Amino acid sequence: MGEHFSDRLTRAIRERGTPAMVGLDPVLESLPGGLRPRDRHVSSAVAAIEAFCRGVIDVVAPLVPAVKVNAGFFEAFYGVGLAAYYRVVAYAHTRGLLVIGDIKRGDIGSTAKLYARGHLDSPAFDDVDPASIPDAVTLAGYLGENAVRPFIDTARRLGKGLYVLVRPSDPGADEVHEFGAERRFYQHMTEFVRRWGEGPDLIGECGLSCVGAVVAPKDAASTAALRAMMPRTPFLVPGYGAQGATAESCRPCFRADGTGAVVNASRSVIYAFNDAQRVKQHGEDWQACVAAACREFAGDVAGLTRLA
Repeated sequence: MGEHFSDRLTRAIRERGTPAMVGLDPVLESLPGGLRPRDRHVSSAVAAIEAFCRGVIDVVAPLVPAVKVNAGFFEAFYGVGLAAYYRVVAYAHTRGLLVIGDIKRGDIGSTAKLYARGHLDSPAFDDVDPASIPDAVTLAGYLGENAVRPFIDTARRLGKGLYVLVRPSDPGADEVHEFGAERRFYQHMTEFVRRWGEGPDLIGECGLSCVGAVVAPKDAASTAALRAMMPRTPFLVPGYGAQGATAESCRPCFRADGTGAVVNASRSVIYAFNDAQRVKQHGEDWQACVAAACREFAGDVAGLTRLA
């Protein structure tokens, strides 16, 4: 078994001095002008988004402990795009980053086994680069434990991790996750995630499980209640920046010792070259704009890792 995922992430956060994570969500039409393809070939489009992701990784690698690569933004380009997803994961690893594959899979056990094999397990083939497989993935656990168990077993065996959707950041999801009068649906999911991650062989030396939860910070009271309900569950916290979450609203996601969560920002960092103030400072150097935004984000949430 490899070193426990939560131990690796906790150490990486400590080394970087921040729980910031940058999400790679490459949209072809939003790329810097110099990277956009001049034809309508899928190979050209994929080359552009891959170059963009590598450029982002190059400037954020010294600043943050991890990146989250959203597979959906690559799958839009068919098989060529999916191949690029794995190459981007591998490239992030070469830059010393932990990588979370944002795949949000969730299907019955027999299918889940194959999803786990393709997205989290060690490659079964000699000509597949092990570095192209993420350290952790995101999942939808709505089909129950059988949809999650193959990932848990893989994580236990290899020192990997997983984050199950509990409370997403998208307001449109509230009609599902905020459903219920006495008991919200996200509270129902919380109990499952806590139970799935409670096995003693799933807890790292840092006191956190390899089974985590995606928890968007809403109001402080309900977020703190979720943290109290899942004391040993690592949180992946979406919504910072473009979706309105702030460092202060993320604070209840952390444990009292300042551990237990990683905060993701995507659009506010990777598309910083569209910000007029950044452009005024850095001109057409889009990577300098991204680096400045990442530095600001990382510094903003750095204090969350200190003792509360």
